[in-house]
Amino acid sequence: MISSEKLCLGADGNRLSHPDAGYLDSVCADLSDLGLPSDMGHDLREEKTESLVKIGDSHPCPIGRDDVCLDDMFDDIFGDWPLTGDPILWDDIRSENSDDYVVPDSDEGDRFADVKTNCPGRNIPRQLAKKMDSAWLRSIAEQNEKYDARCQEILSQNEDADLPPVPLDVFPEATGLCVERGCCYHIEYMTHDTSTTNSDLGYSGPELMLQIFSLRLSSFSASYSYPINVYGVFAVRDVLEPLRNHVFNRSRDDPVTVDQDPFTLALCSPCRGMYIPYDQVLLEVDLWIKKEGDGSADQKLLSKYLELDVRTEGDGFIYGCIPGDSVSLEIDCAYLTESVEAVIEVYAEVSHPCHVRFVAFSSGYDDEIVLFDGKFSGEKLFKHVVAVKAERELKVQLEVEKSVFQWIFQGGNAGPLSFPDDSMLKYGQFDVGVCFYPSTG
Repeated sequence: MISSEKLCLGADGNRLSHPDAGYLDSVCADLSDLGLPSDMGHDLREEKTESLVKIGDSHPCPIGRDDVCLDDMFDDIFGDWPLTGDPILWDDIRSENSDDYVVPDSDEGDRFADVKTNCPGRNIPRQLAKKMDSAWLRSIAEQNEKYDARCQEILSQNEDADLPPVPLDVFPEATGLCVERGCCYHIEYMTHDTSTTNSDLGYSGPELMLQIFSLRLSSFSASYSYPINVYGVFAVRDVLEPLRNHVFNRSRDDPVTVDQDPFTLALCSPCRGMYIPYDQVLLEVDLWIKKEGDGSADQKLLSKYLELDVRTEGDGFIYGCIPGDSVSLEIDCAYLTESVEAVIEVYAEVSHPCHVRFVAFSSGYDDEIVLFDGKFSGEKLFKHVVAVKAERELKVQLEVEKSVFQWIFQGGNAGPLSFPDDSMLKYGQFDVGVCFYPSTG
């Protein structure tokens, strides 16, 4: 797994080390290495969530040699098995000749033979495990070099220039552990189960937590013409209960209209805090383009799994990019040590239509968490779960017309530390409350 130092900023805002995380448009493997035929190229049929079946196209990765995308190879190997993503992150990129990451030949992995899973690796001959991992890691190393070269070129022109988001490595449909019938990421994170995690789960004390600030679609393929309607999910699976904790969740009947590149997605509240007690958490993205008809012509936009490894003793930030064949998804997030859940509850009532924006600022950082951003009239009631450092302040800010109002809360205190004056009442009635879990009082 890629250590957080390779792709994160420390709490002081400085990059912890050079951003050399691997960049995978897709995982390619040399056919001569894998011993597989070269005439593999089919559209992928994937069983999707919401009890709908849609058809997506496999997009061969850009190549400069006789390579083939694993998506295409897996289509022949797996048949109609649902392939729901591409994600693993490593502490470092080992030599392709290293056996450290390959499960030895044994019956040890057979103890998972009866475990329910959608892992396609069980349909691949075990003898291909090492070659698959070798080809995959070789691809990661090549993409690392490309990203490093791009950064060096940018910095050579302007030392103060902002660098592009770090491309995050994604899991292939199957890793060596999957093929060896071991405890692969599909089993560990129960990827076959698309249920939502229990909102009542949590820890009795402060923990390492994940906070996602924004998701942004960028680098769309030139083949797309705007506007396009996008639906699907972005979810976090943690070890507290490895079921989906949605950060973005739009059904096919309620897609978001994308009319520009880049495009920032409006996030929903997770149903509970996103915890990282054992340093790792799985991110799942499954986005589709809605087409006319019953859904059979819908097009896969981005479908990936990736695991963040944030072994750290301090807070940090991740500004990364989940690469795809036809689009990329930029993610801006932070991991916060010694943190608790804060449930923000907002009641708003306005007499005439107006644009209202609520944002939160957690733990003293400048990154804003958008709670609501839209136009409405009448009443509005919503809540949002955020991560906040224990005993640190949480600010909730209201922006209406050209005025700004702010509430400040802190765990262990009953009610807000400060709140707006009566001048806010000319715009309407706005009530904000926060509950901290566990209580830090």
